[in-house]
Amino acid sequence: MSVQAFSSRAMRPIVIPIILCFIVTVFPPASGLASMTVKEEKEMGDKLALQIQQNVVMVNDPLVTAYVDEVGRRLGEEAHDRRFDYHFYVVKEQEPNAFAIPGGHIFVTSGLIRFVDTEDELAGVIGHEIAHSVLRHIDKAMDRAKRLSLLTLAGIIAGAFLSRNAEGAAALSAGAMAMAQSLMLKYTRENEAEADQKGIKYLTDAGYGSQAMVTFLKKIYRWQRAISPEIPTYLSTHPGIDERITSLSDTFTTAPQYAAIHPPAAGDLKKIQIRLFFGEKGGIEGINQYSSLLREKPGDVDILYGLGLSYLMAGRPQEAIAHLSEALKASPKDVLVVRELAIAYFQAKEIDKALDTLQDTARTFPRDTTILYYLAQANQEKGRWDDALSLYHQVLELDPGRVDLYYNLGVIYDKKGVLDLSHENFGRYFQEKGQREIALFHFRKASELTQDWQKKRELEELIKECEGKRKQDKIPSSHLPRNNIPA
Repeated sequence: MSVQAFSSRAMRPIVIPIILCFIVTVFPPASGLASMTVKEEKEMGDKLALQIQQNVVMVNDPLVTAYVDEVGRRLGEEAHDRRFDYHFYVVKEQEPNAFAIPGGHIFVTSGLIRFVDTEDELAGVIGHEIAHSVLRHIDKAMDRAKRLSLLTLAGIIAGAFLSRNAEGAAALSAGAMAMAQSLMLKYTRENEAEADQKGIKYLTDAGYGSQAMVTFLKKIYRWQRAISPEIPTYLSTHPGIDERITSLSDTFTTAPQYAAIHPPAAGDLKKIQIRLFFGEKGGIEGINQYSSLLREKPGDVDILYGLGLSYLMAGRPQEAIAHLSEALKASPKDVLVVRELAIAYFQAKEIDKALDTLQDTARTFPRDTTILYYLAQANQEKGRWDDALSLYHQVLELDPGRVDLYYNLGVIYDKKGVLDLSHENFGRYFQEKGQREIALFHFRKASELTQDWQKKRELEELIKECEGKRKQDKIPSSHLPRNNIPA
């Protein structure tokens, strides 16, 4: 296992050991999934996916999510399931787990990604989950699942994932735990065997090694026995891992799977694992760990990358630049090293170097919102207002939740003298922040200034919305901004 993988001593028994598959859904009071249309199933799955995301901590690192998306996309294409657009999510959790819910939503934990040794192993797990979705094994549990509300069901899943501390246990009442186990106990050995066989087909059709799933199962079996040997495998909800290993191994012996040409790597797994390590541990612990590793293996590119990333996260960009530059000398075409070096240049206020490196990186990662944001910031620093505006709008289009960018847009439009758009963006920023009085001030100013009647009607709707939700405690007029740029 790689240097960034976790030690088994750090792991704890999980609340509900679901490790490879936790397929759940929610149904209308009088009907089950079998009677639902594909549209209804998709709508229900979408709602449940949103609810789950509100109950767990999600990994939003664009490099990590893009990596998992690409692996999932390759396998989804081989499944030929046209009912849904499959979506893949990464949950911040050290336990190695994955699960699927209706509507084509597949969740994996950061712990799972850090646990695997190869992309093929990760693909094996994701393929297994896609197979459960395609085979609609949830039908077997519908009599019990229909008793659960959306909120309760999402809470059960969240409780299972928050297993590394007391939060997981607190999230579930004894009744909810019993309900979760009752649901799970109805997944049959046949279900798992079917999902294994179909998942292996997706795996090999995509070009990944068929033995990767067996390798992973052997590893997870050893891990589970070492961590919690007293807990029955999957709490008897699935066939034992040892049985699945035997079954899959027999399949390969009697009818070896055809494998297509192995696909290029979806990304650099080792560096993805390093990034997930920092998501859990932070920069200071990273400096200690990777400094020690570098003494053992001087010049190692991945360790230099990890140490550079550590210093970057710790707010020490000059030291980050030193280590990332050394890594780049050893591996001149490593785009992930270049990416972090670009960010380090910006944070070190070496704007000219940052601009050149960020532009190169943006061509490699055109949908990387972090890089696009830093590139916008660098252009703003250089007074290139139009370039900065274009980039900020790109980021908002890719990630509408980045409400802080409305403030940046307001500042730049003010610099350009486009005061109606400046006030509008400040208004949107303060509206999202819940400061409706200040938002109203800016929306009204924007409405006064704009010459665009369609825009004026849009602003009037925003004003009505703010007035309808205005807080009882009014902000004194002396607190409102006297110039265009808020304090």
